[in-house]
Amino acid sequence: MTEATIDQQRSKPSITPRELIFKYIRFLPWLIVSVILMLAGAYIKLRYSTPVYSVSGKLLVNSQTPYSNAGEKFDDIFMMQRADKLNDEIEIIKSRSMASRVVRSLGLEMQVNNKGKIRSTIIHPRDVPFQFNIVAIDSTKGFSVLVTLTDNDQFRLNENPKKYFFNELVQIPGVSFRITPNNSDRHAFASNDFAVSWVPTEIVAATLSGNIGVARVTEGTNVLYLTYQTENVRLGMDIVNQYMKEYQQGSLEDKREIAGKTLAFINSQKDTVFRELRSVEGNLQKYRQENQLYNAEAQTNLLFDELSESNKEAIKQGVSLRQIDYNIAYLSDSNKRNEFQMISSMLGVDEPSLADQVITFNRLQLERETALKTIPAGNPTILNMEAAIERLRKDIIENLRNVRQTHVLALNEVSRQNTGTNQVISSIPAKEKQLLEVTRQQAILQELYSYLLQKQLETALASASTISNIKVVEPAMSSGIPVSPNRRGLYIMAFAIGIAVPVAIIFLLEYLNDKVKSKAEIQQMTSAPILGEVGHADHANTLVVTGTSRKFLAEQFRIIRSNLQYILPKVEKPAILVTSSFSGEGKSFVSTNLGSVLALSGKRTVILEFDIRKPKILKGLGLHERKGITNYIVSNIKVEEVIHPVPSVENLFVVPCGPVPPNPAEMLLNERVELLFRELRNLFDVIIVDTAPIGLVSDAMSLGRFVDATVYIVRHNYTMKKQIQLIEDIYQHNKLPHLSIIINDIDTRSSYGGYGYGGYGYGYGYGYGLGKASLGYFESENGDAKRSRLRRWFSRSSKK
Repeated sequence: MTEATIDQQRSKPSITPRELIFKYIRFLPWLIVSVILMLAGAYIKLRYSTPVYSVSGKLLVNSQTPYSNAGEKFDDIFMMQRADKLNDEIEIIKSRSMASRVVRSLGLEMQVNNKGKIRSTIIHPRDVPFQFNIVAIDSTKGFSVLVTLTDNDQFRLNENPKKYFFNELVQIPGVSFRITPNNSDRHAFASNDFAVSWVPTEIVAATLSGNIGVARVTEGTNVLYLTYQTENVRLGMDIVNQYMKEYQQGSLEDKREIAGKTLAFINSQKDTVFRELRSVEGNLQKYRQENQLYNAEAQTNLLFDELSESNKEAIKQGVSLRQIDYNIAYLSDSNKRNEFQMISSMLGVDEPSLADQVITFNRLQLERETALKTIPAGNPTILNMEAAIERLRKDIIENLRNVRQTHVLALNEVSRQNTGTNQVISSIPAKEKQLLEVTRQQAILQELYSYLLQKQLETALASASTISNIKVVEPAMSSGIPVSPNRRGLYIMAFAIGIAVPVAIIFLLEYLNDKVKSKAEIQQMTSAPILGEVGHADHANTLVVTGTSRKFLAEQFRIIRSNLQYILPKVEKPAILVTSSFSGEGKSFVSTNLGSVLALSGKRTVILEFDIRKPKILKGLGLHERKGITNYIVSNIKVEEVIHPVPSVENLFVVPCGPVPPNPAEMLLNERVELLFRELRNLFDVIIVDTAPIGLVSDAMSLGRFVDATVYIVRHNYTMKKQIQLIEDIYQHNKLPHLSIIINDIDTRSSYGGYGYGGYGYGYGYGYGLGKASLGYFESENGDAKRSRLRRWFSRSSKK
């Protein structure tokens, strides 16, 4: 066989998909058992896991706040227009300050669980059969206590035998409390254990803010979707509804706070203007009385009308400048920087960027004030807020100064126009001129006072009728279907694990198994021909081939006898050497039955027990010790004296080992060994030489020159794969003549070869419905009664 042919043979797939399926089908019972166990585990987990439900609600956040007064918007005071504030609103809802408001409103610091034997369930506060009233507590630490109700209006704590009465003051480390029974039938909860725990507000709020989900329903809309997962649906609905309520209330509080600051500023300015107006009116009355000027001349009326329009513009500019100067001074006051500051809206200041800065500044101040209720001042969150407020304060001051410069220029322009008018007035007589000046001051203050009164009324109305720009679209609800645990997903995962784990173990064992498992593996690793295959023998009798034997093993040896004609050289009386890699591979068993099947064909056959170190042939045939090979070598006895017939098989003889010598290897080199083979060839048609394992000693190599063919025994699932390399080396270098392989101890019930044993094309096998339990043509090998199909199935899988 050429190297190219060998390489081509080795490159072929070692096993076909069909063979692969049948190879692992024997593990199907274990796969089924594994899947059943995993599914049972999944069922137990679902049985004792607490279901978690999803509660959701929807909010509509309007992009504008509708402050109205007689149909006119009041946005020029509050400047609430924003390009896109929905992302900011989401962060506000998810903030810890908002969560803290919800926790305080619902009393979520305290939680009561009904503790069962295996699992605990959260109880809604209204369903708890008692009230846990805390008298004193260390608010920086939490506590937990196990309350067990009894039948006589008493309770125990932490499984302690001591009993307490209801309304009795109980003191434990860190907390003092009283337990008051509810009006519900508390006796129904007798002997029930309730785990009561109290956690500081900040910790509960931090957990709640992390668990609440807020997102847009769809992109481009102002509808927010609030979700919360909980074990108690009613409690989850309360939390989501309270979130929406607190968010609405917080929005109203922010607006009212800004409106209040603006109204306070308007009132202070109105009082100042009112005092100045009364003073000017008094001066005007006094001047008229002193100078008897009760009617102005016609030209003064004309000039007054002309100046009146200019004065209106001057009033607006003056109010804006006062507002700007007030806010600059307010923001620049270093003594108030760490206090809660709110900036009133810019009256008459039409500057969008400044308005946005004011809104952001007020919002940050409100968030900081809210956060300080639950977080200490030195907290990094507060420090980050204060840093952002300080940067924004400087930006607002700089922007105010720029806007002030613009208003100063506008006011100067109005003053220039008034200067021209005043030049005309200068030509009027002094008394009329003085009267005109006083009258003009009165008109200016009167106009300003009216303007402030109007704004005061609008602001008061807006504050009284403030509505939230938050609308609840859908209150909290739940589908009633648990989101966790996922029953379908858990069963699928359990099924997958039930398949994956045994498959992984099987493949791992296959990968780590260095034993020969199939004929295909041998064919892939060596180019030596395979003479035949021998099944597993369940009985202790070595000789299975007899004249009347119809056992399946006997038929396998008859097939091997037929195949011998293709490997034996054209010699008249061949000698066949039988060897293996290690002891225990069935070498003596094959030698005995190979000799028997040849003898039954009419050929005089002799078996030489040349495994001098560990002879087994004679014992396997049930014969006693007698003269043998070692006697023939060391003494001058005749060959006929060491040849002994096998009573149970005609034409079969055996030459036993004889006494075990101390030097077996040297004895095989004796010249009488060659004489023994020469004399036996004259007496017998076939010589079977059972020799020592070639993987351990060199006896087989020493005897190779006396034989015509070599049979190498490979035991299924016993011989190591690396020993096949030894066979290939012997075969390629012709170290032993005409080497071929017999695969021994194949379990016919396994999936050896991929499709069950016997399908190797010689006319007999399980391919014709023949098997161990029902052999058809062959007789039963162990005489057992037929077993059930299920029993044989599990037997096949467990055999490996």
